[in-house]
Amino acid sequence: MILGVAVAYGMDAAGEWDVRPEIALSALLCGLCVAAMTSTLSYLLRRRSRRATPED
Repeated sequence: MILGVAVAYGMDAAGEWDVRPEIALSALLCGLCVAAMTSTLSYLLRRRSRRATPED
């Protein structure tokens, strides 16, 4: 997601594409929120599976 925003801003700077900052920044914010939720869910699932496994 961040790479897409960087490409959009690069194309805007080159004059190839007109990107409104509100759209690009909201896409960046949404991408960061999705990444945070994915990381949190992954951590919780690994933690939960580690507790379910009996220790030797």
